[in-house]
Amino acid sequence: MASLTRDTLIKTIVAEEMKVCDSLDYTKQLQKTYHKWEHESSDKLCQKFNQLKKTNITVELLKP
Repeated sequence: MASLTRDTLIKTIVAEEMKVCDSLDYTKQLQKTYHKWEHESSDKLCQKFNQLKKTNITVELLKP
């Protein structure tokens, strides 16, 4: 697996969430969603990523 960073997890999660976006203002919703996830803990990011991708990533595996 490619090296994972917080940024990679955030972008993956946001992309998955935006797949079902039905907002008329896509850009605003994208910014809001990205802002939400960039402020989450690394543990929470790993949990969500694992849920979406059926993996078992831990914070220890993230690159700085």
